[in-house]
Amino acid sequence: MKEKKKMEKLFSEASPRKVAVLGGGGFIGRSFVRKLVATGHVVRIGSQNPEEIQGFGKARGTGRVEFLKVSVSDADQLDRLFDGADAAVNLVSVMTPDIRVLHKINVDGAHLAAVRARRAGVKQYVHMSAIGASLTSPGAYGRSKGAAEQVVRRVFPDAGLLRPSVVFGPEDSFFNLFALIAAVSPVLPVFAQHTHYQPVFVEDVAEALLRLLEPEHAGRIVEAGGPDILSMRDMMAFVLEVSGRHRLLLPIPGVVARFEASVLEKLPGHLLTRDQVAMMSVDNVVHPGLDNLQTLDIHPISMRMVVPEYLKAGVFRLYRQLKS
Repeated sequence: MKEKKKMEKLFSEASPRKVAVLGGGGFIGRSFVRKLVATGHVVRIGSQNPEEIQGFGKARGTGRVEFLKVSVSDADQLDRLFDGADAAVNLVSVMTPDIRVLHKINVDGAHLAAVRARRAGVKQYVHMSAIGASLTSPGAYGRSKGAAEQVVRRVFPDAGLLRPSVVFGPEDSFFNLFALIAAVSPVLPVFAQHTHYQPVFVEDVAEALLRLLEPEHAGRIVEAGGPDILSMRDMMAFVLEVSGRHRLLLPIPGVVARFEASVLEKLPGHLLTRDQVAMMSVDNVVHPGLDNLQTLDIHPISMRMVVPEYLKAGVFRLYRQLKS
């Protein structure tokens, strides 16, 4: 505990004092902002709906939080966000079946944000990417994230890039969603059952973003995965285990998954898209030889230590949301 406080004190004294966080109101953003505030930073959050997130910024610490209405596609709003900032972090991305929107937000938006941050004199820049980001990804989302890395690095050659696997935490949309399905259905569908993932705790992802703002880690490309590597089938079995439910695990063949996705992607919420099905064809784990959380001196927490504590409460919360 003493070493942690010492590290936080040294970090807050040596690192930028004003950090602009684009997309700071999201699942990962909220954890990250709390860490920034706790280490004494002045944080400026850019969000499309700042009035909905102001309450969460009241975290312990000596830092202050400002809220601005910002779209990743609006240069003037981005200028106000980055004005006077020493460092900036872009957490904005979308996963949608609309290819035009995907490119507008994930690629054009990433480029515009980096350009305006550079113009504002931002010294350190970190961009949230994803494992599987590549121009050769089987999915349009993965290709858009790969293109985003390239456009950001053209503007900020030393930009830090963070690529997480599936992120879990009390407000996640992965384990909570499948636990809800298990609560209301006699079967739990398993898509791409042999594809492997490396679930990573949201607090570890937030800590990684914080470490990438340290001078010694500036410019790293870090892939973030937890200590567990599991197939999709293993993860669905885990959901049933911690939920205390007995359900049939039903493998969904690829052709059936694509058909179901073609229907579901047209419904509100896009529960499953054909693009997601395509991306499930490849493993989503940290690649050997690349920087990882251990490179940043982070020892990731296992999902088995965290997920059981929130899963049941999360199921009831999502169930109430769906009924309202």
